[in-house]
Formats: sequence, structure tokens, C-alpha cells
Amino acid sequence: MKTVAIYNMKGGVGKTTTAVNLSYLAAASGRRTLLWDLDPQAASSFALRVQPRVTGFNKRSLAEGGALAAAIKETDHYNLDLLPADFAYRKIERFLESLGKPERLIGSLLDTLGRDYDLVFLDCPAGFSLLTEGVFGAADAMLVPTIPSVLSLRMVARLIKWASRSDARVRLAAFFSLVDRRKMLHRRASEWSRENPEVFLGGYIPYASVVEQMAVRRLPLVEFAPRDPATAAFADVWTELQTRLDRGVMNTSERPEWLRMVHLVESLIADLEPVERDESQTDMFRATTHKEERGDGAEQRQSDATRFAAAGSDGSFVHRFDTDRHDLERSAYVLELHERDGGYFVVAAGVEHDRRPDGSASAEAQIDKSWAVQILGEAMSPLTALERRLSVPELPVLGEIRSIASGRKLRRVGTRVGTTPSSFSLRGQVRNIAN
Repeated sequence: MKTVAIYNMKGGVGKTTTAVNLSYLAAASGRRTLLWDLDPQAASSFALRVQPRVTGFNKRSLAEGGALAAAIKETDHYNLDLLPADFAYRKIERFLESLGKPERLIGSLLDTLGRDYDLVFLDCPAGFSLLTEGVFGAADAMLVPTIPSVLSLRMVARLIKWASRSDARVRLAAFFSLVDRRKMLHRRASEWSRENPEVFLGGYIPYASVVEQMAVRRLPLVEFAPRDPATAAFADVWTELQTRLDRGVMNTSERPEWLRMVHLVESLIADLEPVERDESQTDMFRATTHKEERGDGAEQRQSDATRFAAAGSDGSFVHRFDTDRHDLERSAYVLELHERDGGYFVVAAGVEHDRRPDGSASAEAQIDKSWAVQILGEAMSPLTALERRLSVPELPVLGEIRSIASGRKLRRVGTRVGTTPSSFSLRGQVRNIAN
């Protein structure tokens, strides 16, 4: 039995889609496969149509594994079983701290749970914890989905440095996800990955709407989009992972050469920094040129709207919605879906009127992932989601946006990666946090 952990310190990089698709492909290849959903958010459990519940989970069951083994469920897919998540997993950190030696405990659990399987995948939560340390010490391989950006690569370098200091036994390999080949930064990064198998797999996963539909359809990609390029990309990643596992190594050397891996990643960062800077400046230039061409005072309104929208970003994705005619933009309103801090938020604001004393010119509401996927797939309007989540009478800003749209469909008209600090603040905002 071999264990593969899917991990990244940051959320929103494709860990769950990777875990679900690779475990499905492993099972389809004839390997008896178990996917353990370790994230209390239970995204893998939801995607595989299994209720996120482990009856009787507590410190003792974590130490002995009985309740966990009893909770394993068959999925709808041949050869693939799931150990579902449970909200009680949020207590794992406290349990591990009291039990001690997390790598030994996790290793023992995996031996118990994996005795009937050829391959065990772990869908790990974001962040760094004792659970992460235990996985580092017990897993055979760790896959790190990584966005092609300097910030994400710095995280990979930090992860390798930690593995070097702890003398981890795990074989680590990153791969790029959410790749947009239209961007030079993404092209250069994905081409580099093919030339450096010490650190990266050669395959990468494209940024594609079909991947976002997984949470709506609750199926692996091959089940509903067998010919899509994203499906083929996951198959390539699985083929490369399978080859490395069968060879008994995840890196090209017999033991991980951690310092060399760090040096390679830092060299890539140095190479990509000017590319990222140039692309950022180019995007700013295009936006400025577009505003100047509009005239009639729209330049200042667009500048205000852009600054207002940027205030809601913390280095995660921000998806902007408008009509095909950009009616909201022309009227200095923003309607956005933010992916940040592992959550999803719909934001609406009227920039020119944000000083209203009643705070009615802006609104924010947190939504769950399934709604976010529906919004990105245009199955739900972000305005509809915002109206359903707010527990106050309808705000003027919502009526104004609806009036401006005049019944036209609100579509995603742009996506950016935020770079401002995470201190998200809207003047006079209304919050409604979903449980």
C-alpha cells in the first residue's frame, strides 16, 4: 500500500479536484483505492456524494482507528472507497497534541485503514499543523498543486525548506494548476516544470470552467467531460504519478536532494519575477488606455470603481460580473465574487455613493462552494445569491444594480489575482455570514 497526500498551505489551488480525479483514475486503472477526506469542509465527500459523517469520532478513535475504519464508504465508482470528512476533524489538532508523535500516529492509522487497498489518497486541509507534520512523516508521496505565480512558488520553496530541516521521508512533487496559456508567466512556468522533474511533474492542469462544474455535477471529470483537455491533463498527471510510484521514487534521486530543489525553485522565482512585473504593468496600461478611450467622465468613475474593487482582494481570485454592454462599469458599480481565506463572498457596491449614512451603497455575503460554482458556471446570478443570503430588507444598491442591468444577463467579464492585503473593508458594508 502506498499513500499520496494532496497538500498546499493555501486554499483554492485545486487540492480537492486533484484528489477526486486522481483517486478516480487510480481506481479505474485497477488499483483498490481509498480517498480520505481530511478537510472539515468536506469538499471531496460532497463531490463523491457521500455524507460527511464519522460516527463516534473522538481522541480514542483517532488513536485506535476503529471508528474511522467503520466509516469507510463505497462510492458510485468501481474500486474507489471514501473515508468521509466530519466537522469534528477540526479537533484533530488538539487530539494530536495530547497524543504526541503525530507522524507515528498517522502512520499507524494509514497502516490500519489502508490494509485492504493498493493506494490511499489524502485530501489535506490548507494551513500547516501537527496533522501536516504527521502526513509528512507517514505519506510516501506529497503532491502540491501550485498556481503559476511568484507568491505561490515562494510557498513551495518554504515547504521544501521545512522538509529539509525535518528530514522528511516523503517524496515531494509540485505541479501547476489553474494554468492560463495566454499568459507568458504561465507558459514559462509550465515549460520550466517539464525540464525540472526533481521538483515538478511535467503535466499541468489548465484553468477551465469544466473543472468548476465538478461541484455542481458531483462527479469526476471523466464521467461528464471525457474529451475535455482538462480531463486529459489530469490523466497525464496520473500517468506520471503512477510511473514514479511504480519506480518507488517521487524524485529523480534515491533520496530527496532538498537543497538542490530549493535552489531550482528560487532560480525559477528569479526568472519569473520580471515576467510577472511586466505582465502586471501591461494589464494596468491596457486598463488605463481603455478608460481614456471612453471619455465623458468615465475615466474617473472607472478609476474609483477599480480601486474600490481591489480593496476586496487578498491575493486570491476576484471574478467581476457585468452585462455584455458593461452597464455596471459605466455606472460605477461593481458586482464581484471573491475567493479568499478559503471562502467565497459576493460583493456589490456603488462607488460614487459609498458615503451614504445608512451604508446602503454596499453589501457583502458569504456563500458556500456549490453556489460559487453555480455562479461561475452561469447557473446562478451573483445578484440572486446576494439577495438570498442577506437577512435584511433589500438594500438600494441591489435594486439599483438590477435596474442598471435591465434584465440583461450578468456574466463573468474578468478575473484577476488580487495583490492587496487581506484587510478587506467596505465602507458601510452589510455582512451575512453563511453557516
